[in-house]
Amino acid sequence: MGKVVLDMAMSLNGFIAGPNDEDSGLHDYFFSPTGETAKVIEESIHATGALVMGRRTHDMGATQGGFVDSPHSVPTIVLSHDVPSQVAEGTDAFIFVTNGIESALARARAYPGDKDVVIGDSADTAQQFLRAGLIDELHVFLVPVLFGQGIRLFEQSALSPWDWKALG
Repeated sequence: MGKVVLDMAMSLNGFIAGPNDEDSGLHDYFFSPTGETAKVIEESIHATGALVMGRRTHDMGATQGGFVDSPHSVPTIVLSHDVPSQVAEGTDAFIFVTNGIESALARARAYPGDKDVVIGDSADTAQQFLRAGLIDELHVFLVPVLFGQGIRLFEQSALSPWDWKALG
C-alpha cells in the first residue's frame, strides 16, 4: 500500500493562496518545470494513484477548465457536503464523498495499489487530515515569493503540537 502524502506549494512566509483563495502564481512552476523541478514533478506524478481534494477546489477548476490539461490521469476523490449538478472535465474520474475524510481516504486507497494517495488543494483539507493523523509524508514546495496576506497552510490556531506527533 502506498503512502498518504500531503503535497502543497507554499510561499516562503507560509501562504498557499492569496487573501481571496487565488493561486497568485504559486503553481506556475508545476506547468513549465525545468531541471530538478521537472524530475521531482515527474516522480510525483508517477507515484500518485489517487488524489483527494475539497469541493471548492473542484468548483474553481470546473469554472476555469483547470483539470483539462492535468498530468494526473487518476481518480480524484472530492470532499463535499453534496454532489454538484455539473462535474469538472479533465481527469479520469471525480468521485464525490459526502461523509468525511476517513471515507474519502478509504475510497482513494481502493484505487492506487502500491501508489500514493495525494492530498492537496486547501489549508482546510490539509489540516483535517493532519489533525486526524492520516498523513504519512509532507511534500511542501517552497516557492521563492513573499505574500503580504492570504491563507496559511499551517495556521497557528488550527493545529496543536500534539497534531504533529502523528508525523513521527
